[in-house]
Amino acid sequence: MSRRFWWYLGIFRRWGWLLALSVLIPALITSVLVARQPNFYRAKATLMVGTSLQTPDPDPWQLTIANNLANAYARLAQEGPVTQAVIERLNLDRSPGELASQITTRVYPEAQLLEIQVVDQDPQLAAAIANAIAEELVRRSPVSQEEEQTRQQFIRAQLDDLEARIERLDGEITELQDTLPELTSAAELEEAQRRLEQLETLRTNYQATYADLLDSLRVEAPNALSIFERAAPPTVPLPHRAGMATGAAALAGLALAVAGMLIVERLDDSVRWEAVEEGTFLNYPVLGALPRLRVKRDRVISALSLRPTDLEALRNLRAALMMEIEEHWPAAVLVAGAEAGVGRTLLTASLGKILAEAGLRTLLIDGDLRAPSLHEWFDQPNVEGLGELLRGSRDASAAWSLIERTPTGVDHLYLLTAGRPVADPTILFVGERWGMLLRELKQGVDVILVDSPPGLTSPEVLLAARECDGVLTLCGHRRTQTVSLLQMLRSLAEHSPGVPVWLAFNRVPRGQLRLHPTPEWTVEQAPLTERPTLTVGEAAQVLGVRPAVVRRWCRTGRLKAERVHWRWIIRREDLEKFLPSVEVAEVESPSQREPAPLS
Repeated sequence: MSRRFWWYLGIFRRWGWLLALSVLIPALITSVLVARQPNFYRAKATLMVGTSLQTPDPDPWQLTIANNLANAYARLAQEGPVTQAVIERLNLDRSPGELASQITTRVYPEAQLLEIQVVDQDPQLAAAIANAIAEELVRRSPVSQEEEQTRQQFIRAQLDDLEARIERLDGEITELQDTLPELTSAAELEEAQRRLEQLETLRTNYQATYADLLDSLRVEAPNALSIFERAAPPTVPLPHRAGMATGAAALAGLALAVAGMLIVERLDDSVRWEAVEEGTFLNYPVLGALPRLRVKRDRVISALSLRPTDLEALRNLRAALMMEIEEHWPAAVLVAGAEAGVGRTLLTASLGKILAEAGLRTLLIDGDLRAPSLHEWFDQPNVEGLGELLRGSRDASAAWSLIERTPTGVDHLYLLTAGRPVADPTILFVGERWGMLLRELKQGVDVILVDSPPGLTSPEVLLAARECDGVLTLCGHRRTQTVSLLQMLRSLAEHSPGVPVWLAFNRVPRGQLRLHPTPEWTVEQAPLTERPTLTVGEAAQVLGVRPAVVRRWCRTGRLKAERVHWRWIIRREDLEKFLPSVEVAEVESPSQREPAPLS
């Protein structure tokens, strides 16, 4: 996998707690707030704009005008005069603006309908407000429903009267035409002709008036409002949409957290193991990297429980350091760091033990005369040490007598404590005493590791580095600032130009180190118990294979075993039959084992 992948994975591992909180807290707050909200109800009243739907032959132009008027009335429903009139009519205790915020409108242009929606906590009041707004709009329209109905009723009455008159005239004309052949005198015939003309003229007038009235009845009124459906009190409250609100809050919190996390990561100037390319960082060689070691409260090196990956990382660092100083045997290496809290003292103790277990005579010197702590890792007192030797209270030849008073419990590993803290430790490294002491101590050891205080706050680090054969600078992954490290490296290059400087990283995530630890089944075995049965792990230690191999042998029948629930149990005599030429050792249970050694 690429370094970019590990970089992003490390970000989400470090900030996982923040991402979880950014999702949980907004979601919980939103869900509580939504649950505490009262129920709201929505009532709907519908108005019809115009009379096109009541006309057999609607005019498209009139339909367009009616739709435009519907949009105008929809806007008017939320204006101050209408809302104020509704407030006064219903005696509401709210302002026109508050009432307008409860009102929403919707226009259906295909049906010339205007829907007025009102949301309120009281369903009865919501319906009353919706109906009151509809009635107020109808009242304010130029042609109301009542006026239009009265006009149409009058026209229909006139049409009915004209129809009756025309029918009577038709009857009279027909009757008069039937009597014309029976008339004999010219005077009677002339009078009948004159009467017939009068009746036909009157019928023509009636028919023209009827046609005019019928056209008037069919004329559309686009600016006429009528209530199509009155609002009824709703019975079902509006949904709270708690899930949607909670999800939106969680996503918003997550987005803000991710944005803030990426900004912080981009602004972070600390050193990172991912930035190491081809074994170099800031043009300095990198000898190795260590994961975050588990340190108990006692802080004793013998009680330090290290994983196989931790041991492998220390061995890799030991090998790299030995290759760097192989031309300077015996060599003195200063373990330094740009900032406090990066694990210099722990590295000095652990690396010293690893070197001693490789057969190298290793001397640890606590050079931190400000706050010495190296002696605590070996559970020893700090009475006399380096401070007394540099002050001249003790002769350099007496150094080994002080060292022999402080046993480390590890073969080939020696310790020179710091001694009593002094007010001005810098002055002790000025002059030739420090160099003479190192040359005297090199005669009896192969490697000297010197612990030191933080480099930027302690000038004595630069003075001590002059007499050493190399400086191992420890960098805390995502802890040491790049500016601090660069400043320390420049100071070392300026004051100790001939001393090589190497880098080592600490607190690196184990997944980024790609170490290959020694399998547990190759570790030195402990004695077997006298129990008649063994577990898969104990049998694997005796046979020198991995537990997975023992399980396969048990499953295939190569090694006789009994399956109890989910695990295999191997009898002692079956294991002896499997390896007749090998004496079965005795293995303690895992709970009785001592912590794994450092090598």
